[in-house]
This record gives sequence, C-alpha cells and structure tokens, in this order.
Amino acid sequence: MTRKPDAQKLEAQKQKTQYPGAQPFDPATVDSKTKLSAEALKAQLPAGWQGDPQAIWREWTFELYLDGVHFAERVAQQAEAVNHHPELLIGYRKVRVTYTTHDAGGVTALDLEEAASLDDLR
Repeated sequence: MTRKPDAQKLEAQKQKTQYPGAQPFDPATVDSKTKLSAEALKAQLPAGWQGDPQAIWREWTFELYLDGVHFAERVAQQAEAVNHHPELLIGYRKVRVTYTTHDAGGVTALDLEEAASLDDLR
C-alpha cells in the first residue's frame, strides 16, 4: 500500500530547502590539516556520532523518504558553503553522513565542526 505524503508536511519541507538553517562557520579558523588521535576524537566527538580516526558518521531516520532527501540537500548546500563535502548515503527514510579529511588521512577538527553543525539543519 502506497502512503501519500501529507501536503502540509511537504510544504514545510519545501520551506526548509531555502536553507535558513545553521550559519556555516569559517573553515579558515579550524585546523583541517592535523589528523586527530583516537583519544582526542573520543573526547570531542559530537553527540550521536560514531567513528574512528579515519572517519566519523551518523545516521538520521525520517518519517518520509523526501524528508531525508531534503535534509541531505541542506547538508550539501552547507558543504558547498564551507568547501568541505561529506559522503551522503540516502536510503529509504534514512540518511547517513560520513566525514573525513582526505588530505589529512582521517578525521580533523574541521570534520567535527561540520558534524556538530548538522543538528541545526534537521
């Protein structure tokens, strides 16, 4: 059975795609060259995130498939603004975001800053 999305919810999502969410931080002020140690990562990992010194990730669940798609779009818009792009995996009502800094060979403070800012985009 196919469920038709609620028109009011779709309109609210449409408004969210205007990207009024989190204000991106200035990436020039964050160390993006130094890979964090496992201890530093554990101490600084934002709530809800998992990871190791190579990458950090988090998965969000949504009521509707399009809710997840619109969230991923907002993440992508912010990534463009700060020129730091996560891997985005969009599944059925789920979005997984993974950060790593390839030039540093793992997780840096920049990844943690970006990760922490995503709650404001939900």
